Amino acid sequence: MPDSPLSILIVEDQILIRDALEQLLSGYSGLEVVGTAGSVRDAVSMGSAVRPHVALVDLHLPEAPGADESSASGVEVVAAMKRCSPLTHCLILSAYREPGSLRAALSAGACGYLVKDASPIELVTAIRQAAHGEVVIDDRLAARIALAKPCPLTPQELAVLRHAREVLTIAEIAKIMRLSAGTVRNYITRAIHKTGARNRHEAVRIAADNDWL
Repeated sequence: MPDSPLSILIVEDQILIRDALEQLLSGYSGLEVVGTAGSVRDAVSMGSAVRPHVALVDLHLPEAPGADESSASGVEVVAAMKRCSPLTHCLILSAYREPGSLRAALSAGACGYLVKDASPIELVTAIRQAAHGEVVIDDRLAARIALAKPCPLTPQELAVLRHAREVLTIAEIAKIMRLSAGTVRNYITRAIHKTGARNRHEAVRIAADNDWL
């Protein structure tokens, strides 16, 4: 950990939560909030500019200010941050314990996943651990992962099923994932086959029941 304060970027689209986090973290010695952002686009821009030690990233984010939240996620911020500020350690903060989201975040390069019911001390400790490059995972979520059946689906197939869970059309999923409709159909077909489902809706249910999403 550097001698200078740990610089932190807060990425959260809800203003009240973002301001509360900034006020909370600024009150701890050795921590310095160097920027805040409320969307994927703003987070990547700010991250490139300030190159923080740690980025605290909300899981559910809009692509741009005012955009539909379902169109993007904090996982995109993590992946982009690894390109524009590779020394930044990204810590996902979510309202939910979602095993699939944890897997996606870790695959993108996140160093941890905390749930918003964590205490201030747990959050600050996690940030400091993340700055050391340690992997920090919510205990109850880690337990669910440990007990879950092995997932036969690829990250791309899981991502398609997450969007399908929102009852989106093939065209809508293709647009969000920046893929062709044919590629999306192929992923869904493979997911149906691997889960033993009869259709994509049943594949989503099976994946969710097994804590893969």
